[in-house]
Amino acid sequence: MMVQKMRLAGWTFAVLCCASIFFLISAEPVPSEPVMKPELQDAPEFTLIMQDGSELSKKDVQGEPLILNFWTSWCPPCIEEMPELKTFSSEHPDIKLIGVNLTKEEFNLKNVSDFIKKHEITFPIALDESGSMQQDFRVFTIPITVIITPDGKIYETFFGPVTAIQLEKSMEALLSETNAS
Repeated sequence: MMVQKMRLAGWTFAVLCCASIFFLISAEPVPSEPVMKPELQDAPEFTLIMQDGSELSKKDVQGEPLILNFWTSWCPPCIEEMPELKTFSSEHPDIKLIGVNLTKEEFNLKNVSDFIKKHEITFPIALDESGSMQQDFRVFTIPITVIITPDGKIYETFFGPVTAIQLEKSMEALLSETNAS
């Protein structure tokens, strides 16, 4: 008799747990408006070594938005997004987009040059030979695209291939917020 009561209690508990899990999974979240906008984090200080040997620091681009796209030549999703980045760059020459090649992750520097030629990349390319940008921006997967505000804060980060439309929408929102304040 005691064993039967224990089994019944166990089954009752199991059914209640399953019903609770089902309810939690199937319940639709109620949309809510944020009370406050989350505070944006400062982008790390950086100095980019450009493909032509020149340097570009965070201070050099202060006062204008910046898009950093982290990539390698052997990464299929990076290859997939290159036409989108080229489109965005050509349609928005007023917005600085820089491709940051994770050169430390490349087999050799010639692969980078060959990739740029093959894909006819016209936007500026920086070479992260030391891996410092990769470490400072916590790039753990590629491609990653980071949008930085004119005052040096990280506005948005895209993980995986990004489209020109996504960049346009993000930049429109950023510029409208910047102009409103």
